[in-house]
This record gives sequence, C-alpha cells and structure tokens, in this order.
Amino acid sequence: MRIPSLFMVCRAAVYLVTGSVLLGVWGAPQVFAQGDAASGGTMTRASKGFDESKVKADPICDSSKRPQISKVEPDDLKVGDTVVITGKDFGRKAECFHGVSFGAEPAKVFSYIDDGRAEATVPEFAPAGLTFLNVVTSGGTARKGVLIQGSK
Repeated sequence: MRIPSLFMVCRAAVYLVTGSVLLGVWGAPQVFAQGDAASGGTMTRASKGFDESKVKADPICDSSKRPQISKVEPDDLKVGDTVVITGKDFGRKAECFHGVSFGAEPAKVFSYIDDGRAEATVPEFAPAGLTFLNVVTSGGTARKGVLIQGSK
C-alpha cells in the first residue's frame, strides 16, 4: 500500500512529499531527484544552478568576463611557430586559462603569462590558410582570424 503523502522531519523543518517536489513548511519548495521515501527511492537534492554574486566575487576565475583577443604576433604563422596572443580577461590565475586551438586543432604547447597575454605553438596538424585562433578560459572563448602558411 502506498501512502500518497508522507511527512518527514529534515534539519528541523517539516516537508510534505508529493511526487518529486518537497514543500517546506518554513521556506520555498525544494526540488529533489525522482524517488521518495514511500516508494523506497533515494532522495538527493537537485542542483539549483549558480549564484551569480558568488561567481562575480570569485577571486580566482570570473566566468562573467569573456576573454578578448586584440593581437596575435607574428601575422603569418607556420607550423611550429610560437605565437604571442595579446588581449584581456584571460584569467587572474593560470587555472582560469584552459587552452588554445587553431581551428579544431588544439595547441599541445601553450602557456598562460598573465591576464592579457599567452603563448602557444602552432600544432603540426593545424589547417593551412585562414583559420580561427581560439583562446578558451573560464569566461568563454575568444576567436581571432589568423593565416597559417602551408608547407612548401
């Protein structure tokens, strides 16, 4: 026999279990994963998303700041060249800087210098011709068109 409603005491608050939504007596509804105590399922708290104020105040990686590329040197690139990427919002720490790619080909060698500079080596299989150089950080991806010279 299944009981349609079940009262539970959890952290000094009483919750009414109805399907997969718990209605708290002292607060807003709390969403839980499928299953309830009456059916023998487990109840785990579902993710409520993120707190934007905490993200903006994070001292390490601010995901609200999208990176920007202002310059890539040298202008014409060849496989094996080391390029200097200049811009802003690459991250306050190296942990915020996730990588560089040339088109879909990731750079196997890259380094974070500071919030506005990075270096990368053009990978062996980077596509020749006009392609995008991508910088990936905690705040997103920045793209800039670059010319990669083919092998002669």
